[in-house]
Amino acid sequence: MNGKKFAEKNKSKALIWLLKNSKPHILSLTILTLLGIIISVVSVLFALSSKNVIDAATGTIAKENLKPEIFNLIILLVLQLVLDSSFSFIHVRILGNIKINLKTKLFNTILKKDWLSINNYHTGELLTRLNSDISLISTSVVDIVPSAASLFSRIFLSLYVLFKLDMMFALFCVCLGPVILITAHLYRKQFKTLHKLYQESDGKTSSFMQDALQNTLVIKSFGNENKILSYLKKLQDKNFRISIKRNNISIAANILFFITMTAGYYFALAYGAYKLSIGLMSFGTLTALLQLVGDSISPFKSVSSLLPKFYQTLASAERIIEIENIKNDDERNISLDTDQIYSEMKEIKFENVSFSYNNDKEVIKNLTLSVKKNEFVAVSGTSGMGKSTFLKLILGIIKPKSGLITIDDKYIVDKSLRKMFSYVPQGNMILAGTIKDNIAFSDKEINLEKVIECAKIAQIYDVIVNLEHGFDTLLGEGGSGLSEGQIQRLAIARALYHDADIILLDEATSALDKETELNLLKSLKELNSKTLIIVTHRSEVMDFCDRIISVK
Repeated sequence: MNGKKFAEKNKSKALIWLLKNSKPHILSLTILTLLGIIISVVSVLFALSSKNVIDAATGTIAKENLKPEIFNLIILLVLQLVLDSSFSFIHVRILGNIKINLKTKLFNTILKKDWLSINNYHTGELLTRLNSDISLISTSVVDIVPSAASLFSRIFLSLYVLFKLDMMFALFCVCLGPVILITAHLYRKQFKTLHKLYQESDGKTSSFMQDALQNTLVIKSFGNENKILSYLKKLQDKNFRISIKRNNISIAANILFFITMTAGYYFALAYGAYKLSIGLMSFGTLTALLQLVGDSISPFKSVSSLLPKFYQTLASAERIIEIENIKNDDERNISLDTDQIYSEMKEIKFENVSFSYNNDKEVIKNLTLSVKKNEFVAVSGTSGMGKSTFLKLILGIIKPKSGLITIDDKYIVDKSLRKMFSYVPQGNMILAGTIKDNIAFSDKEINLEKVIECAKIAQIYDVIVNLEHGFDTLLGEGGSGLSEGQIQRLAIARALYHDADIILLDEATSALDKETELNLLKSLKELNSKTLIIVTHRSEVMDFCDRIISVK
């Protein structure tokens, strides 16, 4: 498939996507479109009413018409004010609803995608799509069709009235308008390409700043503030250059539009003044002519500005479609009673399991083993040998390239069995919010008694109750406000609250002192029904466990 056909195919997909996502709001958009058309009609009527007022005042038409025409003008003015206010009122609400719906849908899509595939995108890049791209799409969905309908109706109505007032000048406007549209059409591809480049560059810049802000301690410890600032400046300079290129096209187009508009206006003024001087035109007609010039030519500029916006919207839609096309998290279409499965479970089995990231060297190769129910198993091995990968395979977050992971040879481990597991990853991933919100993360309604019980088992209860606000203490980003060891215990309490029967800990006790660590493991052991798999380098933990699995 050549580049042109590929681009056309992407354009068609983006158009279909936009239509599909606009469909739920079709009624509101139709109302907005009709309002825009009515506003255009009122604008043209206002020009005609202004003509009649001036003609009545100058005696071109009967002076007794002056008061009724002024009254009509006031009515039209009030009507225009009401219509403009109603348009803005509805516009803001539709825009807000569309933005919320699209953003929620994309966020939900990201959460449901295959972890390994979506993990190839930096969170900063995903946030750019969630914020910048969605904002542009939402604005365009609300603006383009209603604006186009309003502008075209204004053009046609203005030209119709111009033909009635002066056919020669109307023909001049008819010839002038398409020049603007042709100019805009010539710029369309450059606008779309530059917009896509800008969004990608902006995503990289956001990703870098996010990484830097999350790791300010590391930056300070190495004294690398200047290096980070220098790299950020390079990214911003690149972003700025793309923005300037895009802006230069807009400037060139706007210069042409300005020349066209100015030429049209002064031609109308000169033409009208000439006809006025020889008695072929009234003052009122000249006033209407000048106003209708704006109403017939300026919409061409607005329509032409919709074209670059339309192509920018297609580019943003393609970026959202790219995320939607990522494969979903695997889930077998069956309803499983995980409590029943665990009650009957004997073991988790790995049979000749191999795994590699992105077809690189195998991290795990031909692994065959089993973990018995209620066992406490330590997973050891040197760094980078696949210990964390081993836990992700058990959790069903990633799939083996070959081999099988099953429960008793009956159930293949995948998303449908994930309720059986509680996972505490390296880094613990505490969210901003209260302590009790974090512990009860898996519940819609918080059971405070259960929160307290889990905190006690995780050896964090005494720490929490000694805080000024106890379980209602607000934590900052990443759990700031607690020490690393306290954060680890909080994450374990969260895993216990989830009430899963198999607990997976990935170096989740590494920041604890030996006594606290052993007390925590003893508390977990006393639960009896739990199966524990813990990645660790500590000999004390290995000694406490029933056996050790060495990943090589």
